[in-house]
Amino acid sequence: MKRFACLLLCAALLLLLLPQPYVKAAPEPNPLMRIGLTYGSNALAAANLQTHAGQGYEFGYINNDLIYISLGKTSEGKITVVKNRNVYLSGGVYSDTASDNAVGAFHTPHGTYPSREEAETAVQSLREEGTPAFVSYRSGSWLVRSSSFTDSGGGVRETGSSRCVSVVVTGTTEIIFQFDYGEAFDFCVRPIAPEGGAAVTLHRDYRYNGMFEFRRQDGNNITVINAVDMQEYVKGIVPYEMSPTWPVEALKAQAVCARSYTMANLNRHKSDGFNLCTTIHCHVYRGTSQASANSNRAVDETYGQYLLYNGQSCNTVYHSSDGGATENSENVWYEAVPYLRGVLDPYEDASKIIGNYSWSYTVTNAQLSAHLNQAGRANSGVSAFYIDRYTPTGNVYSVTVLDSGGGTLAIYTKESARTFLRGLVGAPANMSLSLRYSITSGNAMLSVLPADGNIRAYSDPGSLFVIGGDGNITSLPGSAMIISAGGVSGIPVGSNPTPGVYTVSGKGNGHNVGMSQWGARCMADLGMTYDHILRHYFTGVEITAVG
Repeated sequence: MKRFACLLLCAALLLLLLPQPYVKAAPEPNPLMRIGLTYGSNALAAANLQTHAGQGYEFGYINNDLIYISLGKTSEGKITVVKNRNVYLSGGVYSDTASDNAVGAFHTPHGTYPSREEAETAVQSLREEGTPAFVSYRSGSWLVRSSSFTDSGGGVRETGSSRCVSVVVTGTTEIIFQFDYGEAFDFCVRPIAPEGGAAVTLHRDYRYNGMFEFRRQDGNNITVINAVDMQEYVKGIVPYEMSPTWPVEALKAQAVCARSYTMANLNRHKSDGFNLCTTIHCHVYRGTSQASANSNRAVDETYGQYLLYNGQSCNTVYHSSDGGATENSENVWYEAVPYLRGVLDPYEDASKIIGNYSWSYTVTNAQLSAHLNQAGRANSGVSAFYIDRYTPTGNVYSVTVLDSGGGTLAIYTKESARTFLRGLVGAPANMSLSLRYSITSGNAMLSVLPADGNIRAYSDPGSLFVIGGDGNITSLPGSAMIISAGGVSGIPVGSNPTPGVYTVSGKGNGHNVGMSQWGARCMADLGMTYDHILRHYFTGVEITAVG
């Protein structure tokens, strides 16, 4: 359960840096997705694949019409794709660190052939003579090369372009295939499915369906991309974003969210050569390893279904739990999105929710001062810390910190009103605290609902004025009284808050926008269906099966 709480934390952190929302045209039911497994600073000098269920691999590429073009195959169950630079094998690991065993970038040429069959025949003849030859497919031509060297041998050996990759049998330095199509196409390996089943491949301890593309971005290390259809992709998301043991209606809501969000953010990693990554920046995706019959059923029963607004895919964000109400997108991130409206959430059942649903900690003026100094807001002391504005649904919109002279030291609004909490001394570790919280101290605070509908908190009621029943304007607190749910009481007396200790208490984990995952689970427990769940959390949407 602790591990699952961490997974929900990942979900709560999802889209912390959400870009301004945008939408896509009506999507396809099951399009091919390209998911970046390793890229950027994590790109690899060599990438291993191992058959978990299958009969070897095909070598080829995916053309502009998304059709796989086969160029060859192997029955080997373990292969490694290496960049066509000098890569070295030591202790079973391929790297750039020099050793005696090299997969060199230079090769002996043995001519060009008009067809794959003729090139493969030539390779076979050379191998029978003891020459380690291989087929090299270069921009539409069939070449035969042999051996590998770490230098050009005075110009008698050839090498490929900065996009070239070679395939070796894992644990050896002998090349069995080479691909070099420049910037036009990336090398793609398609696992060969076992008879009557689906191919499953191991890569870096995770199991995946689909194909694997190998891209040398700017001629550097290898970006590994899982090319997989939408259904299989979503099956690799749902059990990592939500427990696969949860009610199927909650899982179905998660599946539709995952599919819709994917289509709305399809080009988020376009500059990297793929659609989405595997982290909380996009979706937590780990292939088939965690999938269950229950989670797969949820994906299958919502095949091709998307959440649409005005015919376009919704940016269906979600979070772990909202603490009692979700929030309007513009009160957390950027612009107002019509379907991301805050709603009261009576369904979250705290008795079912793990991972510190309710949280509380204390912070002092001295600790606030030190935290602000560390954040670059130089100060000589803090005198007050309070919430000065709530949203209509009761979530925090902004908090204020006053300096020891009574002036405003810092104001944190929207998302920063939440993220600021995580840096404070005593704040719960490894949690994504929500915007549904309160700050209390020994000082009286007065909350007022003005004409603009935004609740504001005042630490100095004396700065407010009211018109009494007799028509006279009275300064607070004076002799004014207030009628609340608890009856009639006097207005709190106070001026600027004095230094002290503050208790920050809240409920929920995450950014409060979109669907509450725990809320979805609790709604499913009450017998509600996935469409009811989605329409509760997303305003004015349609659930549509395309294709």
